[in-house]
Amino acid sequence: MRPQNEQAVSPVVGVMLMLIVVIIIAAIVSGYAGSLVSSNNKAPEADIQGTYSASSGILQMYHAGGDELATQKVFVILRLKDEEAGGYLGSMSRTNTNKSNICNAAGTCWLNATTGLVDLNVWTPGQTMYYTGITPTGSNGLAQTSGFTTSSVGQTFTLEVDTIDGKVVSRSDVRVGP
Repeated sequence: MRPQNEQAVSPVVGVMLMLIVVIIIAAIVSGYAGSLVSSNNKAPEADIQGTYSASSGILQMYHAGGDELATQKVFVILRLKDEEAGGYLGSMSRTNTNKSNICNAAGTCWLNATTGLVDLNVWTPGQTMYYTGITPTGSNGLAQTSGFTTSSVGQTFTLEVDTIDGKVVSRSDVRVGP
């Protein structure tokens, strides 16, 4: 009698075990690499709507919904629009606006102009902020301290709220009213 040849079973079992080990190692490496790449630094989302009165020079910014905004971690940016060309006038660079001119209805401003300290930390949904003394005029398209004329009524500019690291929180068009 001949002994049975069982040599073929051993290589198949060995290959299967190696394959399982490789799959497990690949899953561990993939999970570790995935956690390195992903970021929890998500920008807040908010719906900020604005109305501007040329006669009073006040921009009302209403937080219509979304996340609370830390006032020291956001910029308010105003940009003129070239309505005939459909684009923006001048520079698209970000400018840090004067946060001591942004106040709530009670008169508490984001930043105290005298002390330089933060007076209002959070802008919550449902709150209206009033932006005085800053209007979107000037040849570079960025916020300057001058007013619209009555001939500006009906034109629009862009109100943008960005985080300090450049992520857009909200962008909306604002029509200049009387």
